[in-house]
Amino acid sequence: MNKVYSDNTQLQYAYYDLPFVCPPTGNVRAGTSFISGQSISLNLGEVLRGDRIVTSDIELNMGQDQECHFLCSQNVTRRDIKYARELVADGYVAEWIVDNLPGATSFVTVDKTRKYYAAGFKIGSKDYSPSTGKPRYFINNHLTIVLRYRRANGKDGDRGGKVIVGFEVYTKSIGPGSRHSSGCPTDVHDPEEAFELYMPPNTTDWSLQYPDSSYYPHEVEEDLDDGATMEIPYTYSVYFREDDRIEWAHRWDLYFVNQEEGSRIHWLAIVNSVIIAGLLSAIVAMILARTIRGDIKSYRDGTVEAGKVKPKRRSRPGSGTRTPRTGEKSSAGLLEQAGDADHDPDLSSDDEALEDITGWKLLHGDVFRPPPYGTILAPLIGSGMQLVFMAVGLLVLSSLGILNPSFRGNVLPFMVQSAFIDIDQVASSAAV
Repeated sequence: MNKVYSDNTQLQYAYYDLPFVCPPTGNVRAGTSFISGQSISLNLGEVLRGDRIVTSDIELNMGQDQECHFLCSQNVTRRDIKYARELVADGYVAEWIVDNLPGATSFVTVDKTRKYYAAGFKIGSKDYSPSTGKPRYFINNHLTIVLRYRRANGKDGDRGGKVIVGFEVYTKSIGPGSRHSSGCPTDVHDPEEAFELYMPPNTTDWSLQYPDSSYYPHEVEEDLDDGATMEIPYTYSVYFREDDRIEWAHRWDLYFVNQEEGSRIHWLAIVNSVIIAGLLSAIVAMILARTIRGDIKSYRDGTVEAGKVKPKRRSRPGSGTRTPRTGEKSSAGLLEQAGDADHDPDLSSDDEALEDITGWKLLHGDVFRPPPYGTILAPLIGSGMQLVFMAVGLLVLSSLGILNPSFRGNVLPFMVQSAFIDIDQVASSAAV
């Protein structure tokens, strides 16, 4: 078991965190060292994408079909039912995993020429009552698991080895009708009624108590913690079907056959990114224009030579000198003025010539500075070689299996590791 998620919201939940599903029993799986409820170790990418993989109680034996197997009968409260109704209304789907393949819902294209998978299966369905028009929610409490397999290649196939090439899940909602002693319903394939997520309300129905009145008192909110409970039985069926049309190396292709909906989402993301980038660029351009206009106005009377501003002579506080006004003769001689200029720290250093140039205005000294190996850098960037490097990098990662969909979340740890390697190399170069 992995998680439940929805296309209508970004919130994901671990499957076993849902209060209305069968919890793990902690039993040791037959023939293995796994324990029901044992968490599988995940990498960083899987954790960040919301995966929470836990071993389940469902038993699968290769090549052995099971018409019906009783899993559990889960006791739920009003609060649990309300939570389940909210998840069903939001269109949440569950993801189970067999042999690293996510359980999928099978579909056929409009022209009925191709079959494709959609990862996950719905945990419930929503309908409307024909009499009242109010929504009704049903829980999918019976899962039909179809595992498609084929003969393994090479010596393993000669010894009777088989590999899984497809994992399909078909859902049904079976009401609490007649059941066998084992807990399975009498008719799995054609149930009489669905299991509705409904408990009689614990509030007074004024319309039934006063049918002839047009005024009803204010409805009292339903008490979710009144202690009322309901049992939800869960069952599953398993069928193995041999399929030689699917190669094990191409078993993921069915998940990527139908790309029309993904293309629409892709274009929507592109338009959204362009709009956001345009708005941010306009804001930055406005701020930059106002800053430049203010600087030009402040330094309009300044003198700029070779990227340096000649500072004007200022009188320093406490120096005992003042700037003579127009028409006033200076009391100092020519030699005294020269001596003051030699001992004035504001004019004796070339570093003070840039005292009024700060921040982004220092770029004037770097824009025209040629970079190392500029004769190679400029043609590479101008011809779009960065796109070639990116494409080659993706091909290399795909060849190494890092971008393989069977290795969930493997790209992010590789990127983080590469970043740390680059930082370590930069630090080593700086130390040298």
